Amino acid sequence: MRSTLKKGDKIIVSLLVLFVAFFIFERYVFSKSKADSVIIRSDGTIVKDIPLKDNGEYLIKSKEGELTFIIQSQEVKVIESTCPDKLCTKQGWISKQGESIICLPNRISITITGGNNVVDSTTY
Repeated sequence: MRSTLKKGDKIIVSLLVLFVAFFIFERYVFSKSKADSVIIRSDGTIVKDIPLKDNGEYLIKSKEGELTFIIQSQEVKVIESTCPDKLCTKQGWISKQGESIICLPNRISITITGGNNVVDSTTY
């Protein structure tokens, strides 16, 4: 049986795969700014800003429930939550700037931020 892809199609698919691989490699390996803190929000309001170097276990309470997370070796993980589905505890470790763990039932979000945010557009 003959392949349905022509030579030109194979070249386009190969270039697309290379582009996606390069984007992923550049995004995660050559990150421009170093992650240095963890921002905790409850109901959209910042309740804590913790340096990533401060290892420890932290408890966050909201109107809807509680969430416990740990910071260890500049990585963050939710270890316990009062939410019914526990998706936030199953997400695993985050360590790169911009990564988040969000617990919707408890309305709590944990986001890793960096110190050198690069402006990518002009704001009026």
